Amino acid sequence: MSGVQVDIKSAKIAVSIVLVLVGAALAVAVTSDTSSMRYADGVIIDFGSREIIYTPVDTSVNSDAASALEFACSEKGYPLITEGGSVVTIDSRPAAPDDRTWSLFVTKKGDLTWTKADDPHTIVIAEYSAVAWGLCPDGGYPTTGVDAAGINYYGYPQATRIVTLSPSATETVVAVGGYNAIVGTDMYSDYPRSVAEGREKGRIAEVGGYSTPSFELVMKQRPDLVVCISTQAAHLSVAYKLREKGINTVVSFDGESIDTILDNVHVVGTAMGYDLGRDRVIDAMYDAFDSIRGMLETDFTRTVPRVMVALNTVKSPWVSGGGTYMSDLLDFVFATNVYEGSNDWIQANSESISKYNPDVILVVGYEGSPTKDEYDRMLNGLPAEWKRTKAFKAGEIYVFEESAADLASRPAPRAVQLTELVARILHPEAFGDGIKIPKYFGNNFKDYLTLTKDMDFS
Repeated sequence: MSGVQVDIKSAKIAVSIVLVLVGAALAVAVTSDTSSMRYADGVIIDFGSREIIYTPVDTSVNSDAASALEFACSEKGYPLITEGGSVVTIDSRPAAPDDRTWSLFVTKKGDLTWTKADDPHTIVIAEYSAVAWGLCPDGGYPTTGVDAAGINYYGYPQATRIVTLSPSATETVVAVGGYNAIVGTDMYSDYPRSVAEGREKGRIAEVGGYSTPSFELVMKQRPDLVVCISTQAAHLSVAYKLREKGINTVVSFDGESIDTILDNVHVVGTAMGYDLGRDRVIDAMYDAFDSIRGMLETDFTRTVPRVMVALNTVKSPWVSGGGTYMSDLLDFVFATNVYEGSNDWIQANSESISKYNPDVILVVGYEGSPTKDEYDRMLNGLPAEWKRTKAFKAGEIYVFEESAADLASRPAPRAVQLTELVARILHPEAFGDGIKIPKYFGNNFKDYLTLTKDMDFS
């Protein structure tokens, strides 16, 4: 979900969402401060699908993008073929049959995106935040070369003392193999369980809340890398102060889509210096998403369900609009978000629920236990607007509780498990194994998975 990484307890959800949205608005101003910008001191070679090689370069010797590429290929033992000044092949990997060609891209100081460059001999790499040669389709771009604050994250030494400031950041660090390097987290990071146990036993320090990290407590842990998120202005402020103190810091993207979750694994894993762990997780996620999508695409003739995702069951609930993690996931599994016309998480007008009339409703984080009595009590207490929907009349309201709610609220590698879970709810016939998702579930959600059952990245 875009910026929604709260500790899911329904009594606190509305306040937490407001803090997230305010933090996201303030973050724009903080991101624009480039006085502590770190510039390119190497060249990126991107073969596509986040298969990336980074080579540090002595910019006083190989200052331009052309000579830097020649140096990088020489260092890696890659054959380099050029024609008329354009790169044809690197490492004997042809552009065909994917209609991809090698092009030079740069990220200008203060920018977050790539710009295609023409003459590599005129591109002085030290004048940019990032420089990459990418094997891209027409109109495509390489994997991001800067973090969500516009800072180059390539070339950091391998981290041994890591502090994370959000649950999704913690999950990502652990996924790529960095658990033993974590020395501090926010108070809400509780997955895997060993992280919470580490705080309870004093091995891992608590450095503040999700939206209230303490710069002093972070510094007290003597970190060599701090992982923040972009949707909280407080994180960006702490990141700026840390960089002023010479502490390597990386700011992950807001995770509004499956693609940005994969970007975050790449960004965080690269900044950690855990390239093998990074690639292992990304490859596993690609395989899982391909498997799920493949099953859904086989003889696809089913109706595309219209879905509402809500954070509570009140008359005017917070719902997932367009540009959110859940909305992108619904699109991926051939479903339509009834609130996709709105941006981000919004508090829905009660009348719009009846108007949009969803076929299925997913409730993420209902306060209660995953039992039939609790579920029936929830149904009986629903507002009249909810009871007029197709979802209510057809018995298609599903409740995510306990760790299943966390899964649905944290844009991290476990998104593959959430994707299978939602796909099974909406298209059970596509899997052909007879598994039926119950209307309410919590810590037992993995009992209903097969493709991603063991992909908990713990």
